[in-house]
Amino acid sequence: MRNSLRMASAARWRDQIARHFGPSPELLIPALQYVQHQAGYLPREAIAAVAQHLRVPEAKVFGVASFYALFHLEPRGRNRIIVCRGTACHVHGSAGLLESLEKLLGVKAGGTTTDKLFSLETVGCLGTCALATPIVVNDRVYGRQTSASAVRLVKALLASARAARKARAATREKPAGRKRKSRAG
Repeated sequence: MRNSLRMASAARWRDQIARHFGPSPELLIPALQYVQHQAGYLPREAIAAVAQHLRVPEAKVFGVASFYALFHLEPRGRNRIIVCRGTACHVHGSAGLLESLEKLLGVKAGGTTTDKLFSLETVGCLGTCALATPIVVNDRVYGRQTSASAVRLVKALLASARAARKARAATREKPAGRKRKSRAG
């Protein structure tokens, strides 16, 4: 059963990819970018579909996907936290900052929390050395972070994410209101 679901998913990916890209191997990176934009990562079935449509070995597609840091082979969290590990940031305490965030989130760098709310990532350099140590949270740069300030920032984001989840759950569980009888004249 699982294999047939995987085949159906690969067929859907093939159809989507074929609508956007010709069967040319030169379109490998754009096709992978498209898939990741659609799914948030590169599902195994989509990698197989890209390989088949572009007529390249699946190993080559996987090799390209795993080589470039912009591609992700596992689902990422709703919130992305990126810690700079460049030289200036290292000197300013990025190792301790990262360790504090790992402890808070319960996940190592490169991982995603089990509830899929957060992904914690590192980069070699953000190119914002004057802001050492910066972190990026959901594409917004926060400069001159310490372990304490980064933890406060992420705790606030955690509280907000949990409140939003609780509100969504309450909305789904709310019983339908009672209907009023019409008072016809």
